[in-house]
Amino acid sequence: MILTHLVNNKASTSIGGGHVLLACELPRMTRWGKGAANRLLSSLRSAAGQPLLGWLLGLKLVYLSLVAFTAWGWGDYDEAALKAIDAQWFDQNGGGWSLAKNVAPLARHFATWDSEHYLYLSQDGYGAGVKSCAFYPLWPLIVRWTAPLAGGNHLIGGLVVSNLCSLAAWVLFYERVRRRWGASAAGWALLLLVLFPGSLFFQFLYSESLFILLVMLLWWGLEERRWGLAWVAASLLPLTRAVGLFAVLPIAWQALQVAPPVWLVRLRAKRHTRKPMQDLPTPPPDGTQDGRAIAKPCRWWLLLAGPLAGWAAYLVLMAHWTGNPLEGIEAQKHWGVHSVSNLWNLPKFIVGFFTPTEWHAFRGSLLDRSSLVLLLYSLPVAWRLDKDLMVWIYVLGILPAMSGTFTSYTRFASCAFPMFIALGVFLGRPERRFLRWATVWVFATLHAVLLWRFVNFRWAG
Repeated sequence: MILTHLVNNKASTSIGGGHVLLACELPRMTRWGKGAANRLLSSLRSAAGQPLLGWLLGLKLVYLSLVAFTAWGWGDYDEAALKAIDAQWFDQNGGGWSLAKNVAPLARHFATWDSEHYLYLSQDGYGAGVKSCAFYPLWPLIVRWTAPLAGGNHLIGGLVVSNLCSLAAWVLFYERVRRRWGASAAGWALLLLVLFPGSLFFQFLYSESLFILLVMLLWWGLEERRWGLAWVAASLLPLTRAVGLFAVLPIAWQALQVAPPVWLVRLRAKRHTRKPMQDLPTPPPDGTQDGRAIAKPCRWWLLLAGPLAGWAAYLVLMAHWTGNPLEGIEAQKHWGVHSVSNLWNLPKFIVGFFTPTEWHAFRGSLLDRSSLVLLLYSLPVAWRLDKDLMVWIYVLGILPAMSGTFTSYTRFASCAFPMFIALGVFLGRPERRFLRWATVWVFATLHAVLLWRFVNFRWAG
């Protein structure tokens, strides 16, 4: 309720000019990145002097304390599920690694499901034939690098970094929405984001916290024309999750809006203005648009190269670690869920949507399908607010639903930030008070149910 009141991967890339282009522009991108980082730090320091950051930090501390207390006093940990998972994923090609052998009993409540894979990768690394190679490397690498700061404990180090990442992402989300749509919309949007059932993973050893932070940095960089910041975030996203490669889409959309090619300008003139080219509006001489800098075309090419550079780095790392650049992609077959081919298999997607089998399970989850319905419900509002949000919804909300046929979709939807902006604006109106509080109650209840399932090794997402 407090939130309501607060209502250098130098890859050899060859695009549009190749190495010469990178050589002439990367120093500028670095300077812009430093400037953007300073502005972001200034925003975070400003938030630190306000109630928002303090309340969010307090919320996380209370949240994790309650989880620990509940697990200690009323835990119902599914030991049989743990043994089955260890036998399926680790005993054969994982060197016999086991959560039961490597993590204390109480701490195990904080490291269920995918957390176990990230812990294994952070400690033992990638290797040929290891099924955990299906998980992308940036998050386990960060857990490994920060473990010494936690006395060598990978679980504690990962939990701290995960919560810091999601905390920073929430603050950036609130600040960005507040500037665009006002404090009331920002407060409600943040409240709904925090309470959303899939947002429970922002508190645990999952890559969602890092992913949403990078998404916020990319969004911030594109909106504020901070090219270096946007490039760094875009480059790191494909190293965090597969869908990060599709960051090229919002970048390309922005490029077409502010620096359209000549053919698009002519098409717009022909279809909308019917004016000769010399009568079309031209960018102001100071190189800004709406108070924001306009990038030269070559810089947009560099931004577009960012996700591709990140993907290339991923392939190089997998080849170095396993001898096969496609090891991670091939490891996905062990799950039998996510596949690029699903993206154009529309009949499979439609049939899957209308055939739920459980209220919530690995496959056939009614809750996951309901999360997609909520996303679709938010589309008209998002369209009216800013058409740029539609591209983000496609990348963060539609693609994950189609590629995995809804498996874990409630978790993935927690990063689809435009949905929460639309809900915050729509539900924040005084006449929708009943619907607003009903949504808050439903979100909080489902969040609590999934949290209990997660910490006791039942399927949550």
